[in-house]
Amino acid sequence: MVTRHFCGDNLAQHLRSLGEPDAREACRAAGVWLRKLHQSGDPDVQMQMLGVADKLDYLAVTYGAVLRRDRETWTAYRCLEQTGLRMDAREFAGVRQHGDFKPQNMLCDGTRYIGLDIHWQSIGPAVYDLAPFLNHLWLVCRTFGGLLTNRHYLQRESMFLAGYGYGNDPQAVYWAQLYFALCYLGAYRQKGRLAANYARWRIGPLVRELARRLEEVS
Repeated sequence: MVTRHFCGDNLAQHLRSLGEPDAREACRAAGVWLRKLHQSGDPDVQMQMLGVADKLDYLAVTYGAVLRRDRETWTAYRCLEQTGLRMDAREFAGVRQHGDFKPQNMLCDGTRYIGLDIHWQSIGPAVYDLAPFLNHLWLVCRTFGGLLTNRHYLQRESMFLAGYGYGNDPQAVYWAQLYFALCYLGAYRQKGRLAANYARWRIGPLVRELARRLEEVS
């Protein structure tokens, strides 16, 4: 393994040190970087489907017992189920995926951007790389008291998607975001009461927001 020193910080930390115009530009640059990564993959990848049935089955089998513990979370799952079944026939451009793309896996020194932990194994719709980044960006934008700076997040979200070149169809992105958010929530709940309480404070609002968005565009 060959490594070199990089005088930067992960993007989650870097965003906290920036004024808002620079933070938005950093999010745009992250989208540009991801697009370049996807375009460097297999040029002959065919169109892909979301794989709704497999995703829903994984959620139900792995986290179904803990997601059913409260009506709000299970309602979000049912929203994912109902909207997913309506989208299941749609096709999306396939890419070779990063696999864990989030601000914490991108280094930035203000000029250069370097991606970390690139799995580079699975081929699928680009939304499965866009969604984790947006979820973690949402979490980064929350204040210590738990409030979300909505104005800043929405602008950063828009700049990231614009940098990637994603179109004006948010439904698939919201669906993938809600799928991952429910996975996060379920994993925390399986760790015990303390972790479940943390997840209710930290991730619960994200699940509610994504379910609301998904219903609005469906």
